[in-house]
Amino acid sequence: MIHFAEAVLPGHPDKFCDRIADAIVLEALQADPCAFAQVEVGVWADQLWLSGNIVTRTALPRSLSDIVLEAGLSIGLDGSNWIDARRYNITNTLCQNIDDPTEGRGICDDQAIVIGYAGCDELTRYLPPEQFLVHTLGAALWSSCRNGALKGCGPDGKLLLILREEGREWHLERVLVTLQHPQTTGLMDLTAAVQQTLGHAYEALRAADPRWLNPWPQVEVTMNPNGPHYQAGSDSDNGQTGRKLVMDYYGPRVPIGGGALSGKHPAHIDRLAAHAARDAAIHSVRTGAGECTVRLAFAPNRNEPMEVVWQMDGRGERVPQDFFNFDAMLARLDARVVMGEIGAAVP
Repeated sequence: MIHFAEAVLPGHPDKFCDRIADAIVLEALQADPCAFAQVEVGVWADQLWLSGNIVTRTALPRSLSDIVLEAGLSIGLDGSNWIDARRYNITNTLCQNIDDPTEGRGICDDQAIVIGYAGCDELTRYLPPEQFLVHTLGAALWSSCRNGALKGCGPDGKLLLILREEGREWHLERVLVTLQHPQTTGLMDLTAAVQQTLGHAYEALRAADPRWLNPWPQVEVTMNPNGPHYQAGSDSDNGQTGRKLVMDYYGPRVPIGGGALSGKHPAHIDRLAAHAARDAAIHSVRTGAGECTVRLAFAPNRNEPMEVVWQMDGRGERVPQDFFNFDAMLARLDARVVMGEIGAAVP
């Protein structure tokens, strides 16, 4: 069976928008731990748009422009490699209301379809192997862009891989990398540094897990097939919050829910239940299932899910249905886990 997986670096315009949206949500939580927030961000060239709604009992500690700037500088948009976050013209239609954000809440206030998945084992973080691998290679590429052989490259970049799965044996066959780089960096030098970075990360996985069979020299690597890629980020592509749902969840082989994971306060049903469903699926796999998918449907003004559907390979424990009660999920809520690193996904 052939499987595909894709990941992008933090400077990709879509992920940059996710990062800004979550940074604004976190700022709202600083002002009020019970903040209501739903934030959308769009970007193109030097234009950036904010929309949505925030309700807090006190004003945000910082201005929105300061939050945007910090989000950009934190990933290297400082002008050293084409884009300078200080040059964005911000159009703000975000409604900021000083009010009690808990009024009318304490109950599920939106409809949602939620999918939780787990498979394999802890060595793949219970993800499909190709999804685990592409995120691992993406993290290695990003780390190298910050402080390794690729320092100065990025922050925009993409990876796509093709993996052949035969039972419990995994053959990485092809990797496609598109990476922003300084104008002075030649393609040969860039390719060599990418090969070194990804090769080390992949061989480390092989040393820890014998299911990864193909050694790195047998993997076909394609590098920047469109040629030089220094004019990147929002100067070459537009971005919008919530456009990377497949890679935010479990990759293309697993169905996804209907809600984005960025730009919403951590108690929003899309975000809250996505983590609960993921936890439930992992519990089933840890207790004996080979693979588990949990499907949930929620309705407004109803704290119990309308339906809970389990699909399990093998025998594993199911959490009780009240695990997905809205009040129970709120009681377990740790905003740091649900929000994760700014712009982080469920996995």
